[in-house]
Amino acid sequence: MDNSVRKLVELLEPLIADLAEHKKYLEERKKELENVSRMLAYTKDNYEMVGIYADQDLIINNLSRVNSNKEEYHASCYLLNSENENIKHLPQYKKAYDLISDIIECFKLYKAELIVEVQELEKNYFEKEMEKKYYNIFSNTNSFVDDVLEFSSFLDNHKLTSDDKINILIYTLKNNYNEYIKEKN
Repeated sequence: MDNSVRKLVELLEPLIADLAEHKKYLEERKKELENVSRMLAYTKDNYEMVGIYADQDLIINNLSRVNSNKEEYHASCYLLNSENENIKHLPQYKKAYDLISDIIECFKLYKAELIVEVQELEKNYFEKEMEKKYYNIFSNTNSFVDDVLEFSSFLDNHKLTSDDKINILIYTLKNNYNEYIKEKN
């Protein structure tokens, strides 16, 4: 194995060590985004729908975002869903309405944050997958690179000296040539 290729492999090894954990975390954040999106689609700014949404744990687990707690939330839902018209004139009703309004607005903001976070995690995961791909290719003695443009871009994104990049490209060209010769015979 060429010394420059060895440097590349050694550079990539720690970068891909947490690939499985990164993927797991990305999937968890995607699921959270899906749950938040589902809740917002169900409630559609209808405050009475918040208290009857099926996944109450999602709401309850995020009450700290609006400086509230489970008891206050349940009381607010009870007041908003009351059939008694006199309750709507109480100051507690207004407070309950404001809390549920804050919860919905908080979830809208949370959804926007999750979208940005998931996009960033996906980008990082894609990069790690690419690093894993080339780690696997160059860890083997018969390395074959099928996408030259992708590989060139990949090399440019890593801190290697120009000499090392040139040596890696020469090594890759030789191995690709040898693979082409094998295929023809």
